[in-house]
Amino acid sequence: MSFITGLLLVDAPASALNNLGSIPGARTDNTVGVKFIRTKEGAFPYVSAQAFRYWLRETLAQNPKWQAAPIYREEKVAYTDANPIKYWDDDLFGYMRAPSKKTSAKEAREADASRQDETPTTDTVTRVSPFRVSTLVSIAPVNITEDFGVMSRHEGDPVPHEHQFYRATLRGLFSLDLAASGAFSYRKKTGYRNLDDVRQKQAEEAGLLHDEADKMYRLSDDARLERVLALLD
Repeated sequence: MSFITGLLLVDAPASALNNLGSIPGARTDNTVGVKFIRTKEGAFPYVSAQAFRYWLRETLAQNPKWQAAPIYREEKVAYTDANPIKYWDDDLFGYMRAPSKKTSAKEAREADASRQDETPTTDTVTRVSPFRVSTLVSIAPVNITEDFGVMSRHEGDPVPHEHQFYRATLRGLFSLDLAASGAFSYRKKTGYRNLDDVRQKQAEEAGLLHDEADKMYRLSDDARLERVLALLD
């Protein structure tokens, strides 16, 4: 198996990259804190892997060449189209889609006009992400700074607010599984059931290479390389 691995360094000179939300017991009700790891050496600000992946996906979506998957909502569940053949982020970032079989959920999906181009899903499909990233953590402890301000562009008393920020360099690791990029399994195993019957048919129609022994379809080498380069560019 072939992997691309690397080190990420993020310079944050005066930043609050991954906010904690309000802080109970703070001087003002709307104090916004930052996420950090508390140790005996001090405070180490961090950015979660989920936050970094979200930022990266949003940035990639601004690239005209990048094929981003649409997102669908179903009561308290949200998921992408889960079609790695068409959408590059479904390929490289993975997915899990298990559509509800309740009558009310089916009726809601059918009535949703935004789902006209949705790929029908006949079975639960999941894909382990070929692209992985660690939590980004400050390389040294820092002093968390608290900044105080007021909102006063209105009649009446000003509204105080506070927020935290820091100066740090955050470090993290990333890895991309090249063998898994652009390769879609239909084995009945969690994380490897990338394609259901509908998506297998689409793979055949799109001319993907079929490896029956491994129960897998693969994009051409040129198509796989194009996606990887777009991710890492």
